[in-house]
Amino acid sequence: MNTDPTPTDFAVCPDFRVGLHDFSVRAFTAIIRRNLLLLLLAPLVTFGLGFAIASFLPKWYTSVAFLTLDEAGARSADSLMRSPRVLDRVVSELGDQGTREANKRSFDRNRRIVVATGELSGTSRLYRLEYSDREPHRAQKINSAFIEAWLETTKPTPQQRSKIEAELDRRETSLRTVSTLIERVQKEATSLVSTDQSVELATSIANLIQRSDDNFTAILGLRNSLNGVPPDVVFSAPDLPEEPSWPKIGVISIISGFAGGLLALIFVIFRAATKANRGV
Repeated sequence: MNTDPTPTDFAVCPDFRVGLHDFSVRAFTAIIRRNLLLLLLAPLVTFGLGFAIASFLPKWYTSVAFLTLDEAGARSADSLMRSPRVLDRVVSELGDQGTREANKRSFDRNRRIVVATGELSGTSRLYRLEYSDREPHRAQKINSAFIEAWLETTKPTPQQRSKIEAELDRRETSLRTVSTLIERVQKEATSLVSTDQSVELATSIANLIQRSDDNFTAILGLRNSLNGVPPDVVFSAPDLPEEPSWPKIGVISIISGFAGGLLALIFVIFRAATKANRGV
């Protein structure tokens, strides 16, 4: 089928012969009509090629877990999961491809923490921990191993635990002493000071209360640090992916078909404009 434009295509639009900048609707319609078969076949062929190529590409599956963390917590978790301590533990448990260092690089490259869908970065309290692998069961296992190793890493070492427990004991002793002192001063305030000294006494009591509050806050923090990050931050355990996360065969096919149709249209218009200019 001859798809070349004929002089009659441009007779309806004399100004078309000067090129694309004077392109008219009537000339455009005539060119589309004469090249309709090409414009229909091009996207179909490229759609099929995109589908075929995407079907043969290696498939990757992504296991997803949800973590209830703020932005600072998510950054801390991501940093710890990149640390040698966590990677070594995961590799020791599931690394079976290549050298130990190659496994660590692969595990780190295929894991990521991102804001959950629908949440806003900076204010989100829900994050997605994702791990991708060519085997869906392996993706789930490695993602679970990362969570276990991360939670374990947040717990203090024996030496750190000893220091924390000593500080905790000191803070608790201080809290008991200050609390006892506050109770005694409040009960005997009238007999201990005169009316003129009541302002100074009130200030002293306020300072003792502030010190008691500081001790109480520190005690809570120390107790939490002994246990590390609580397991309930894992809002949803890693799932077993059923569909590949990449390649998206449908998306690739549609984009390929659209690109093929667009290129065919550009080719047809450019060829028509070139022939019209040659005829000037």
